[in-house]
Amino acid sequence: MANKILTPITLWSDFNDSLPIQCTVLEEREEDGVLLRKLRCFGRDVGGVRVNIFAVYCAPAGETAPPALLILPDASQTADVAFAERFAKKGYAVLMPDYRGEWENCEEYTIYPEAIPYANYRSAGRRLDFADDTAKETSWYEWVAVARYCCLYLRSLAPERKIGLIGIRAGGEIAWQLAATFEGIACAIPVCAGGWRAYRGVHKFGESTELKMDDERYRFLAGVDSQAYAQYAKCPVLMLCSTNDENFDADRAFDTFARINPEMDKTFYFAARYNGHIGKTGLNDLDLFIDKYLKGREVFIPAPVEIGVEEDEGELVARIKFDRNGEVKYCDVYMAEDNLDSPTRDWTKCTLKREDGDDEQLFTLNAYENASRVFVFAKAKYSCGFAVSSKIAVKRLENAYSNSQKKSRILYSSTNGTDSFTIDRFDKNVVADCFLNTAEPPVRLTEGPLGIRGVYSSYGLKFFRINDARFRPGENGLLKFDIYSPRPTILQVCIGAEQGGTPVRYSCALRVAGGECWADHLLSAKDFKSEINKPLSGLNAARYITFYSQDEFCINNLLWL
Repeated sequence: MANKILTPITLWSDFNDSLPIQCTVLEEREEDGVLLRKLRCFGRDVGGVRVNIFAVYCAPAGETAPPALLILPDASQTADVAFAERFAKKGYAVLMPDYRGEWENCEEYTIYPEAIPYANYRSAGRRLDFADDTAKETSWYEWVAVARYCCLYLRSLAPERKIGLIGIRAGGEIAWQLAATFEGIACAIPVCAGGWRAYRGVHKFGESTELKMDDERYRFLAGVDSQAYAQYAKCPVLMLCSTNDENFDADRAFDTFARINPEMDKTFYFAARYNGHIGKTGLNDLDLFIDKYLKGREVFIPAPVEIGVEEDEGELVARIKFDRNGEVKYCDVYMAEDNLDSPTRDWTKCTLKREDGDDEQLFTLNAYENASRVFVFAKAKYSCGFAVSSKIAVKRLENAYSNSQKKSRILYSSTNGTDSFTIDRFDKNVVADCFLNTAEPPVRLTEGPLGIRGVYSSYGLKFFRINDARFRPGENGLLKFDIYSPRPTILQVCIGAEQGGTPVRYSCALRVAGGECWADHLLSAKDFKSEINKPLSGLNAARYITFYSQDEFCINNLLWL
C-alpha cells in the first residue's frame, strides 16, 4: 500500500461501518428540561480490537426524535457538556464525542487499540500532518472513523431524523471529510477549518507559492486535506472562518469554499481580526443555518458578497455587490496592506464612498502611498439576521491614487473609534473554546477624565497596526501612549516579534498609579524583555502590541517618537 495515492472516494469506499455499536450508558440525568447521558459505544475494528468511543449525549427531555447534531470539538479539546446543552435547549439531540484519546488527568476519553497509538492526539507525531504510508495510516482516518460511528449511533436512535454537523478547527476538517463521504448528512458547518494544511508557511500571494512536492505530499493532499473533499460535499455548507487564524492561511479559505459543488447550497463568513475564534454574529449564523436545514425554518441564506478592487475618479476603491434577493442592513469593508502573513494583518475599516443602485456600494481604500498591494474583504448583514462575507481580494498597486496616504507616527487616537483593535485573550464568555458569546461589544470606547474617550476591552487589547509599513517605527523609535485607570494597577504591555522565524514575546509590566486623570507613558525597546530577560532590539521589529490588566483601563493617543 505504500506510495498508493488514495482519493476521498477510494479511501472511504471500503470502510466497514456494519459492526454493531453496542452502546453503554455510563451516567444519565435530567435537569432543566435536558436529558444528559455520558456513554460509550464501539467504533471500528482494528486487528480484532474495537475503538471504544466516549461521548456526551444531550436532548430535550421527553422528545423522541428531535433533529440531531454531531458536534466535533478541536483535537485538543474533548466533549463539552455546556455546549451540547446549549443546542439541546434549542430543540436538538446532540452527540459530542471525544476523539483526542488518552489525556492527562482525564478518565472520560476514547480508547484506541494499541495498534493505532497515533489516533491519540498527544501521540500523533508525523501521522497528523504527513501521510508517510497512505491516508489510512493517519490520525485523521481514525478520527473520521469515530465520527462516522457517531452518526450511526444517532441514526440508530431515530432512523428518519435529520443529522447536522458542526466541526471546530480540527473537528471542522473532520466535518469536511464526513460531509463528502457519509450519506444522509443534512448540513455541515466547518468552523475555523480552511483546509490546505500541507501549505502551512506557503503564503498564497507570496513570491514562492509552490509547495515542494513528493509522493508523501501527493498522498496527504489527495486523501487528507479538506480542499480535496470540498468538491464532494453532499449537503449544504456554512463555512465560518477568522481572518487572523494562525492555523491556516486565511487567503486560501475561500478557495476551499469555491470548490464546493455550485449546485449545493453554501455560504461563507469571516470573523474580522479573530484568531481561530468566531464572534456572536457567526454564532447567530450557525443557529439560523441549522434551523433552516434541520428544522425546516424559512431562513434566507444570502450568497457571499462579491468584491473587486478598481479605480474610481482617481481613487482606489472596492466595489461591493450584494445578493439582490435580500435586504442589506449594513456592510463593512476591511483593508490591509502588503503583509503576506495573514495571521498578523492589520484589518482597517474603510469608508463608504457611494451607493450604486440598490445592490452595489463603493468603499474608498486609503492605502499607503508606498504599498505594493492591498488585501480587501467585505461582510454584510441582511435583514433576515444572516451575515456573509466575501473572499479576500488582492490587487497589486502600480499607479498613484488621489486617496493614497503618507507615512504616519500616529498609531491610534480615539477619533478612530475601535478600528484595528481586537481582543488579546479569549478567557471569558467563550463556548467550546471557540465562540465568543456575549451581547457586549468585546472592544469598545469608554469615557475617561475630561470627557476624553479611549479604547478598552476586559479581554485585553491586541493591535497589529505597528506591523504596517505606513505605521512602523524607526529603528530607535519610542512608544508613547496615554492611559486612564481609575485604580492603581499593573498594565502588561507586550510586543510580539520574530527571532529566526520563531515567535517571541517581549513584556513590560507598567505600574499605573490610577486616579481621575490621563497619564502619559513613554517606552523604549529596552523596556521590553523576553522570558530569558533579553531586551527587544527595536520597536520596528514588532509584529503586534497587546495591553492587558485585570483592572479597568483605556488607551488613547498611541504613537511613536
